[in-house]
Amino acid sequence: MPRRRLAAPLFGCFLLSATLASAATLGVAPTRIELAPGRPAAALTVTNSGDTPLLLQVETFLWRAGSASSELEPTRAIVAVPPMLELGPGERQIVRVARRATGTLEVEETYRVLVTEVPRDDPTLGGVRLALRMSLPVFVTPPGARAEPRWSIERDARGPSLVVRNLGRAHLHVRRLELVDQGRPIPIGDGPVYVLAGREHRWPLAGARLEGARALSVRADTNLGELDVPLAARGG
Repeated sequence: MPRRRLAAPLFGCFLLSATLASAATLGVAPTRIELAPGRPAAALTVTNSGDTPLLLQVETFLWRAGSASSELEPTRAIVAVPPMLELGPGERQIVRVARRATGTLEVEETYRVLVTEVPRDDPTLGGVRLALRMSLPVFVTPPGARAEPRWSIERDARGPSLVVRNLGRAHLHVRRLELVDQGRPIPIGDGPVYVLAGREHRWPLAGARLEGARALSVRADTNLGELDVPLAARGG
């Protein structure tokens, strides 16, 4: 059976079809799952806080990259049990997420658990129903592994970009980011970003007004803490 790939946004809850008619509300906690070789399983609480039933599918995917358009590859390296569940109004259920392998790791493994509503026709609701999805990151982190970001400004035919390369053995989570030129902040219009081990992320700077900038640095709120790093320029 051929392997199926799924392109999907990677943060939070998003709508699969536009509507105002659905009264179902999907909640999942926690919103990220932390595993380790000595802690191979975790519990996920799925809640329907609305007033209509929910039929849900729970799938596991290998996550290889960190952008919002990443391709997710179905995997059995981690499993979610049960893979289907039905929640009535106000009900909740535990889903167990577990890593199948038991060996040691050198580099962090990264996955996604997708909890997706299976739409069902309901003539009592009228209109078009919402179909909800939650996309949750799963990290299996070796002891002592951490991100090692390297930042630079690079220029090519498309213009300048801020680039971060993660040379470490675990992910970098950039929650907030700005450039600074001698105390002058230069905002970058991008949301939170995960940069997985061995990967990079680029922020285009074509509209960032870098003319006359002399001493650029990057300030970032990350899972490593607050960073303030002078930038080197590369490229022509």
